Amino acid sequence: MPGRLLAILALLPWLATAVQGGAWPRAEGEGFLAASGTVEGPDEFGLYSQSFSLFAEYGATERLTLGVDLGGDAGRMSKAIAFLRWPLGRSERQLRVALEVGAGQVDQEAALRPVFSVGRGISIGERHGWLNADTRAILFEGGTTAYETDVTAGLSLGDRVKGIVQLQAGVPAQGRDYLRLAPSVVYEARPGMQIELGLTEPLTGGGERGFKLGLWRTF
Repeated sequence: MPGRLLAILALLPWLATAVQGGAWPRAEGEGFLAASGTVEGPDEFGLYSQSFSLFAEYGATERLTLGVDLGGDAGRMSKAIAFLRWPLGRSERQLRVALEVGAGQVDQEAALRPVFSVGRGISIGERHGWLNADTRAILFEGGTTAYETDVTAGLSLGDRVKGIVQLQAGVPAQGRDYLRLAPSVVYEARPGMQIELGLTEPLTGGGERGFKLGLWRTF
């Protein structure tokens, strides 16, 4: 299983390139905030677990995006990363590539987190969307490394509704390798504010089904 997931992690960004996905910097002076809560379970004992995430980014310049990526549960903060992201290559080309470097704490241990993103916008008939692949390496202070890849496809389903499907794969420093499917629907409640309703379904590696409620804001 580890070898198979490592192969998935290596190939998913290039599969996204083959079907034309996307990765873009935040526009200069524009900010974005996404906050969400997830409930997973019940487990074998009938218990539910809760977690939260907060992601924010700001376009400092035309080619530099600053941000933070936080996550945890009621007991502890499992992730607190500050990052810089910049595009690679010409901004006018259809295929977008970006590099991100983050630093902070993951699972209460100091860590560096480089991220490679690749993709491009897509169109299906009159519907427009995107396909994006992010591959992350989490380099812990103790010398261990974890790997994660998310491949996300999004498509406009109407003037105010988007459909999103994400495939999440990972090889953690401790624990089992995993593969999860995470579909969601995003509804624009008003200009600049969107609500996300989602589901997380474990495919391999264990875990429980999760239900997600999120809020997106642009400013």
